[in-house]
Amino acid sequence: MDTDITEWVGRCQPCQESRPDPPTAPVREWERPKGPWSRIHIDFVGPFHGQTFMVIVDAFSKWLEIKLMKATTTDAVIRELRQLFATHGLPDILVSDNGPQFTATQFKGYLAELGVRHVFSAPFHPASNGQAERFIRTAKEALSRLGPGDWQERIDRFLTAQHSMPCTATG
Repeated sequence: MDTDITEWVGRCQPCQESRPDPPTAPVREWERPKGPWSRIHIDFVGPFHGQTFMVIVDAFSKWLEIKLMKATTTDAVIRELRQLFATHGLPDILVSDNGPQFTATQFKGYLAELGVRHVFSAPFHPASNGQAERFIRTAKEALSRLGPGDWQERIDRFLTAQHSMPCTATG
C-alpha cells in the first residue's frame, strides 16, 4: 500500500507543485573562477508548462544559456554541450547534480576526453549548486511572465534581454 501511495503522489501534479523544498545543505564556498567560462553550473528546469529546459550558468560572468530540451538523455545533453563548447570554448570545471545523464559513463568519458573536470553538487541538496539554482528560479519566473507563443522564441527574447543588461558582479 505504501508503494501505491508513493506512486500516486508522485503522479499528482498539484502534490508535486505544492511539496516543500528539499532540505537545505550548507552553502558550498566555491573558489573564485579565473575568468569567463572557467566554471559552469548546469541543471534542468521542468517539466515546466510541459517543457524541459537545460540551464547553464557561467560562474564568473553570470552569463546564462537556456536550451529547450526534447529529451534529457545523456546523448541530448552532450549534443547541446557540444554546441555551447563550440561557441564559448571549454570550461575548466562543469558542476552538476547527480542526475542519471550526468553520472552516466558516456558523459564522464565525454568530459574526460575534453579535459573538463566534473564536480557534483551534494545529493538531494540543490542549494549546494546555488549558482545554477538561483538562475533556474530567475529563468522560471521570466519564462512564466512571457506571453503565449513559440517556446524557443520566448527563450530567445528572455536571453536577449538578460544578455544585454550590465552584470553587477562584473560590470
